[in-house]
Amino acid sequence: MDSCATCRNLESLPGFGGGFITGGTGQDLENSASTCQLCSILWEGLEHFCLDDPSTAQWMALRQEGDAFRLQYKRSSEKKWAGLYFYTKDLRDPLSDIFKLSSELEPDTSSAKYLSQMKGWVDSCCEKHSVCRERLNDYLPTRVLDVSRERDVIFLYHPNEKDRGPYVALSHCWGGVVPILTTTKSLESFKDGISIEAFPKTFQDAISVTRALQCRYLWIDSLCIIQDSTDDWRHEASRMADVYGNSYVTLAAIASVNSYGGLFHQHHPLDVGHIVERQGEGKQSIVVNVRPSLEHSSYFASSPYGLDESTPAPLLGRSWCFQEYLLAPRVLSFTQWEMLWVCLSKRACNCGEYSEDTREIVAASDLKARFDTQLRGAPLKDLHRLWKDIIEAYLLKGLTYDTDKLPALAGIAQLFSERGLGRYVNGLWEPTIVSDIFWECNWLFIGNYGIVTKRSTDSSMPSWSWASVFGPFRYTPSTTVIEGIELLEIAYEPRASKPLADVCARSLTIRAIILKAHAWGGKDHKENPGNNQRRIQVPDTPEHHWLIDVPSELTRTVESPADVYILCGTKGPGLVVRPIEGTTTTYRRLGFVEGYPRSRDESESQRIQLV
Repeated sequence: MDSCATCRNLESLPGFGGGFITGGTGQDLENSASTCQLCSILWEGLEHFCLDDPSTAQWMALRQEGDAFRLQYKRSSEKKWAGLYFYTKDLRDPLSDIFKLSSELEPDTSSAKYLSQMKGWVDSCCEKHSVCRERLNDYLPTRVLDVSRERDVIFLYHPNEKDRGPYVALSHCWGGVVPILTTTKSLESFKDGISIEAFPKTFQDAISVTRALQCRYLWIDSLCIIQDSTDDWRHEASRMADVYGNSYVTLAAIASVNSYGGLFHQHHPLDVGHIVERQGEGKQSIVVNVRPSLEHSSYFASSPYGLDESTPAPLLGRSWCFQEYLLAPRVLSFTQWEMLWVCLSKRACNCGEYSEDTREIVAASDLKARFDTQLRGAPLKDLHRLWKDIIEAYLLKGLTYDTDKLPALAGIAQLFSERGLGRYVNGLWEPTIVSDIFWECNWLFIGNYGIVTKRSTDSSMPSWSWASVFGPFRYTPSTTVIEGIELLEIAYEPRASKPLADVCARSLTIRAIILKAHAWGGKDHKENPGNNQRRIQVPDTPEHHWLIDVPSELTRTVESPADVYILCGTKGPGLVVRPIEGTTTTYRRLGFVEGYPRSRDESESQRIQLV
């Protein structure tokens, strides 16, 4: 084969990371296609899937050892890259050394092939995974749906002491209105049976999958919790660790914005694959298959960030569903193109990019893998780091009701509490609360995604808890070196009946250094409402930058700064605070400042209250 300057014969270059080979424009491929067979294959695949002027598209060739060949491309007007997989289905193909074996996509994600794979993953998990078998049990929630008594009628059922599981749980987006709910009025009639036609498509699909997995019971929140009973909702919401943690399989309706979207999705055959045919030397037949390259890491991380904006994945942005994903020992995720499987031992997908051998490779950097393994036995230091990483991921999610900020995490908090992290205090932990209050906004993430942080409308939530804000926040390494701050008292709320879900403390009394300062910035708030960068100056020291939690809470010019204070110790970061009107020692948090001022006098330490 003659050397080609455009595709470089798709041979990996030494020293290049990520499998990069070469790149260019679609026009380059088109021009070279007449003289280079590989370029002609790449151009035909690009032309088929990039419908909008493929000749102007940018592309780059990626080839990892042992993986299918991938072509990344993007139009000049777009920021994100799309991907195409080029592969063969026959090892005897002359180009099988370049285009590795892989699996084609199905136009219908409810195809017999995909459902067979799904059943195989579950059966293999139950039969071969010793760690996963330990989590199999006969627990049943307060209420379940009996999907096996009759084919066309589903029964809301209250298990008795003799009833045993397993059961399947559904994780889904409500999307505003759910057409069928259990209320105090409908409770008894639902026990007598509900016509399957009354269920929206997502629920009907969940019933079908539950039956395919040979399970009798299905748990759906809108039907298994009495929706107009505050007492029942609070009771059941506090049991999410049990409901999802003991489920046989949790079904995640990733791509459906509401209960009408369904678990399964259909595509035009031309959108799921294309076949390129050529002749090799000696008139050997060459068949190369091309299909969209599917994203997996974002799904396994339960995060919408990293997915193309056009990819429907509303479930990944919801707080309740993030908890459900972490708690569940086995999850089947139903995406736009395929099903994904993750359990305590393995992971897989219909397209074959992830096999049962992949999980061990990614476990060290995977939040769910860490959650599954470290909660079974890890030092407290590692559990504290895991908790903070979970909080950082959780704060990227959305809620319909601000007051759900703690309830939507209560199931996870329960497990950490049982592992010895101490008393839970509004999302923080009493033994480490001095360092736990020093969280900061993730300004780089905010800038990249155009996010505007906001204050919770739940006025009962104190400002020192991350639960008082919405947006990307994080903990920095400097929180591990705080010195000179002493916790004196936590004002617990005696009426908090469920401390993992309720606001259980109103204020902290601490002894710390408190320094008067002037703060300004945000004068461009109308044009740039997401800008969290501000300036601050303690008298007789150089000015310094700091990060405000909510940009709208301080917009001042340098000529007319705001009077604020810095709360800090003798070492470590500080908090920018503002006194409560009419008080002299009670403050509310405004933001975070790193390493300022450098010189601190311990004699200025005093007793203050943070609310």
